[in-house]
Amino acid sequence: MLARLNVRTARAVLAAALLLGLGAGCSDDDEVTNPVDQCGAVALPLQGSAEAPSVTDVGLEVQTSGIVVVATVSDPQGSENLRDLLQTIGVFPDGLCASTPITIQDDIAASGVEETFGTVVVAADNPALYSAIAASNSWPVEVDFVDVDGHRTTGRVRARIIR
Repeated sequence: MLARLNVRTARAVLAAALLLGLGAGCSDDDEVTNPVDQCGAVALPLQGSAEAPSVTDVGLEVQTSGIVVVATVSDPQGSENLRDLLQTIGVFPDGLCASTPITIQDDIAASGVEETFGTVVVAADNPALYSAIAASNSWPVEVDFVDVDGHRTTGRVRARIIR
């Protein structure tokens, strides 16, 4: 009888451990910190066709007043192919990409040089989003870059958080 009790106890402990393990892998917290599957984000660098711009870095810089977007993009034909064209980066207002991104636009000064797009989230106007991004290691964004020849690179990537 003691052997049966030990087997039952061992099974109960194993079942509890499995349930806890499965629960931790499926929790809402895990989805918020690692929503790659929900967002369809891909790893950088991101490039469209062979002649399209290549997005090599996207960052969200946490400043006391807000979140500033920075990006580095290069074009195989050089800086002239990117100059004076508005490029777009959209920052999702949630970690699961369930809402429409908040977009910001700027032109690129030079190929392969980090460009500051400006403040996309003002801390005083949206403290919840500011805090969520500031507490993360990465955040989903949507990029749309085009060169003078019309070659386009679009997609979702995870921006690194710069503190």
